Amino acid sequence: MKPLHFALLAGLLSLSIGVGMKSGQLLQNRLAEYRQQDEAVALQQPNSRLYIPFNNDTLSGNYLAAHFAQTQYDWQAATTFLDKVLASGDPDSQLIRRTMVIAMGSGDTTRAFALANSLLQKEPTNPLGLMFISIKQLQAQEFNEAKETINKIPTSENVDFIVPVVRGWLDAATGTLDEGRLKDGSIHLYQAIFIADYIKRPDIIEYLIEIALKVDQLTVQDLDKLGDFYVHIGKPEKALPLYEKILSAVPGEASIITKVNAINTKLPINNFKGVKTPQDGVAIAMGDMSETLFQEYSDDSARVFAQMSIFLNPAMTEPRIVMAEIAARHDRLDDAITFYQGVPAGSEDYVRAHRRAADLLEDADRTDDALKELDKIIETHNDAEAMMQAGDIYRRTEDFKKALAYYDRAAATFGETIPPQYWTLYYVRGMAYERLKQWDKAEADLKAALAFQPENPLVLNYLGYAWADQGVNLDESLAMIRKAVSLSPDDGYITDSLGWVLYRRGNFQEAVPHLERAVELLPYDSTINDHLGDAYWRVGRKLEARFQWERAKANAEDPELLAEIQKKLAEGLSDKGDVREARTQASDDTPVKQ
Repeated sequence: MKPLHFALLAGLLSLSIGVGMKSGQLLQNRLAEYRQQDEAVALQQPNSRLYIPFNNDTLSGNYLAAHFAQTQYDWQAATTFLDKVLASGDPDSQLIRRTMVIAMGSGDTTRAFALANSLLQKEPTNPLGLMFISIKQLQAQEFNEAKETINKIPTSENVDFIVPVVRGWLDAATGTLDEGRLKDGSIHLYQAIFIADYIKRPDIIEYLIEIALKVDQLTVQDLDKLGDFYVHIGKPEKALPLYEKILSAVPGEASIITKVNAINTKLPINNFKGVKTPQDGVAIAMGDMSETLFQEYSDDSARVFAQMSIFLNPAMTEPRIVMAEIAARHDRLDDAITFYQGVPAGSEDYVRAHRRAADLLEDADRTDDALKELDKIIETHNDAEAMMQAGDIYRRTEDFKKALAYYDRAAATFGETIPPQYWTLYYVRGMAYERLKQWDKAEADLKAALAFQPENPLVLNYLGYAWADQGVNLDESLAMIRKAVSLSPDDGYITDSLGWVLYRRGNFQEAVPHLERAVELLPYDSTINDHLGDAYWRVGRKLEARFQWERAKANAEDPELLAEIQKKLAEGLSDKGDVREARTQASDDTPVKQ
């Protein structure tokens, strides 16, 4: 995609700690006043401690509290504290502007617009203040007033990308389109296409699509949108190669496969959603900007654009998802969960959003709530991925019977054959079968997963390790695990598997360096420490073996493993070899929890 000046845009909305000279001097003066007051108190009360009172009853306290709240992504609190700073005197425009932006980012649009008016009293041509007011007027369908406001914005590279979008939709409100104005990147071109459709000008839509296809570095999302545009104007044959290009980059993408199949069988595709009002059009543009800014880690700016998008069209779900991901990125899991759970049942993003909420609930150690969230999706949508996700949670909590029940339910939704894009279902169900000691079924599922993913190191490792730990198919398991190590050399579990299969073959000396490497990668894994201890014992390094077994004992949670380790510490290893049950393991970095 052509550069969209997002770095400049992010700079326009940057929320640095610095304040203007007037506010900064005011803060310095107030701090000096409080220091003098404290010194006076200290003279009167010799045992009192001299301090600068950073509490929310002081200018300095409110300012610093606002900054801290902002860094913690609690923007509602930041707005409250900054309002107190503003009320303490005659603030300069930079502090007003900062508070205005934070208020918008927190969703307090009423406060943001009031501050925009205050800012414009001090700086009548402030670009951001004018932009905020024009958005308010657009939402109120005051199109002429919005045009007057947007035309006051001075030419600036910081706003040149935003202004044409708003102006284009204001023109569309009166039935006109200047397609030459919207040309700076894919977002502009998408908006031009939406406007052309809104004012019933299909004659230029194909022309605009062809221009958009020439934009550099189109993403799969871009190609998907352009394909949908082609279908909308009755050109599915031109959409087909775009969808096929997506599948070459993202094999097995279910939604694209559905579109391709529909085109090939001449079935209708209803993917295009036109824009009904100018404010909805700008809301889409703001939402697209917020998503791009989020992808570029400009989270402050992304948050502001997302909130403007929601203000213009409260039914928009994409900016809510951006807000949720921003919150999750900054470890505000409760906020993120609330955003996701707020996506309504009628939205096409409902299932995806609530699955993600369940994912975050599990991350927050609220496993029961996560399962309830998934059960709601399963009940209302019979969603196979939600069933798999619930199965994964039960598998991770070692309730393998319930995990298997959910995996079987997911498999049943596909009929007789699990589609290739859901190959992970074979993998995770195979793990559940293996832990339930139903090895024949486990082996069949793991082989099926390997048939779909012959180069996947995790599948190679799991099946190869299981064979090795049972002492069967040792040549094949060795070849598989060597291949897995070559594909993922820094995975401690896979490296351990290679050492362990060599150990089970009796190649004790060769096993040691691989097991030592595994312990370097995962020094506190009890099973890996146990394996290295066994190998050390077999090569005569018995003191080091006992040291590794002690480490394994300290970290062991499995009662059976702990009993084995204690026995070895007391008696060592017999010359008859190991007698133990299989303890197949897999890296936590599995293709299960996406």
